[in-house]
Amino acid sequence: MNLYYNMLTVVIIDDEPKAIELLKGYIKRVPFLDCVKTFRHPYEGLEYLKTNTIDILLLDINMPKLSGISLAQVLNPSINVIFTTAYSEYAVESYDLNAVDYLLKPIAFERFFKAISKVEKSINSSNNSLNTSKEINTQNSVLIKSGYTLHRVNLDDILYLEKDANYMIYHTFEKSIMARESIQGALEKLNKSFVQIHKSYIVPIGKIKAIESNHVIIKEIKLPIGKNYKDEFMNVLGNP
Repeated sequence: MNLYYNMLTVVIIDDEPKAIELLKGYIKRVPFLDCVKTFRHPYEGLEYLKTNTIDILLLDINMPKLSGISLAQVLNPSINVIFTTAYSEYAVESYDLNAVDYLLKPIAFERFFKAISKVEKSINSSNNSLNTSKEINTQNSVLIKSGYTLHRVNLDDILYLEKDANYMIYHTFEKSIMARESIQGALEKLNKSFVQIHKSYIVPIGKIKAIESNHVIIKEIKLPIGKNYKDEFMNVLGNP
């Protein structure tokens, strides 16, 4: 019987075939891990990560054309990066990038499992917090999970929400917060003062400054109104 309900997806990027095979073998020994892809060329791995959501990236540092450090700097912050390298001098720089761990080659299974366990514990903790969020949310705020962090945001501070691939971006007065969730998931957390106006946008009705043709204006920002959403949007407004 499998005691783990949530599989964690893993991608390996390493230019050494033997290193990839070793890590794949370790992953097979852990019941809650699933190696979905491996890459020997960092640019190919980067292209994959731009359009696919994963939990853990095992990333070599010394690679031709693009180093693991440079690659990690452009990744979505929600990806849990574990660096794998034969060189200890990159440790400080890797932690500056908020890497989960730094594994020195040759990597023992026990050390690998310790790093993986950090990710598993963090994700489970975040999921448990989200499962209870409905009980602790007040009428005027929402909890937004971004990477390892749960942000409590007042609904009045949200300017609009923007869908970007597998992520939802909450744009507020002070900052933008990226969360891995769907349009429907976001709408379920918000109250009736928010309405979807486009396949990629949700807006708070009270923040709309003006409506021009097929756009709404919020703080000088123009957002499109999709054809499939216009009638319902106008009905919500009372069809002025």
